[in-house]
Amino acid sequence: MNIRDIARIAKVTPGTVSKVLNNYPEISESTRQHVMQVIEANQYDPAANLRGGRSSPANTRVGIFLESVFNPLYSYMEHIFSRHVYNAGYTIFAFHDNFYRQDKWEKFQELASYASTNKLTALIYVGGNFEDLSADQMDTLGCPAIFVNTVLPLPAENARYSSVQVNHYDAASAQMSYLIRQGHKKICTVISSHMDNSVYGVRAEAYRAVLRKHELEDCLNAFLQSDYDGKKAYLAVSEYLASHPDTTAVCSVTDYIAPGILRAIHDAGRTPGKDVAVISFDGTGGVEHCIPSVTTFEQPREDMVEFVSDLLFDLIGGKRKHQHIIFQAKFIKGESC
Repeated sequence: MNIRDIARIAKVTPGTVSKVLNNYPEISESTRQHVMQVIEANQYDPAANLRGGRSSPANTRVGIFLESVFNPLYSYMEHIFSRHVYNAGYTIFAFHDNFYRQDKWEKFQELASYASTNKLTALIYVGGNFEDLSADQMDTLGCPAIFVNTVLPLPAENARYSSVQVNHYDAASAQMSYLIRQGHKKICTVISSHMDNSVYGVRAEAYRAVLRKHELEDCLNAFLQSDYDGKKAYLAVSEYLASHPDTTAVCSVTDYIAPGILRAIHDAGRTPGKDVAVISFDGTGGVEHCIPSVTTFEQPREDMVEFVSDLLFDLIGGKRKHQHIIFQAKFIKGESC
């Protein structure tokens, strides 16, 4: 019996069961008691040979690798993954890396070496780019791996790794298209870096493709770098608006820098959402509390972390083959457009 079985019997989501097990405060007392009754009635013990796993918790080592540790969405994912792994009684190995410009084959070799040296049973890798690696190279890790929001080569039929992605390119295309449908032709786009080849770089590619499709060539020269830094985004947009006062919209690669963009528009003497529209991506907590609230495409982080956690434990237990899943970002209408 696993967490999905408990959820089915209790008629709740697997995420709700996980939150009950992890003592999340937002779960009502009645729901908590109901789920715990089902758990007790079915003698479910998440720490005892979790999901029938072949390895005992004491001998199971799970690596959690995070690129772009400053990304609040990725930090959130790491936090939840760590909770689930810890509650299973497994040993956690955490590794952070912000150097996305590093040679990817060199980075992958470091990952494989780390997995081998620390005898990892399985690993989760969040972010990054390994798209230039061959299928044979991807199969050298020596343990089950789940890549989350990682740019990867097309998976081989029998690939020995899993991938969980969001439809970054399509959602970013919809993001820019939304502004154009509203009639905007003077659009400034704030990206991370021209050298970024992570999923945030994929979004930038989509923005450019849409602008070319609509023959908005001038907008292709209005891509500003922020390095994921809200202050840099503020300064870049402030400078751009000073020299291009006819700008009517800003497309942001991530919610993390959106507050800086809103402030830059405000300090330029213009009203965000009225004089200058703003649209963003990620759905990280906080942008709904900005004035104006930010229109964004939200990554389904709750569904993603629960799916990855379940998949991780099933791979460890030999209950499931590798999966390649694409989640759909959800459009959230705010006041900024």
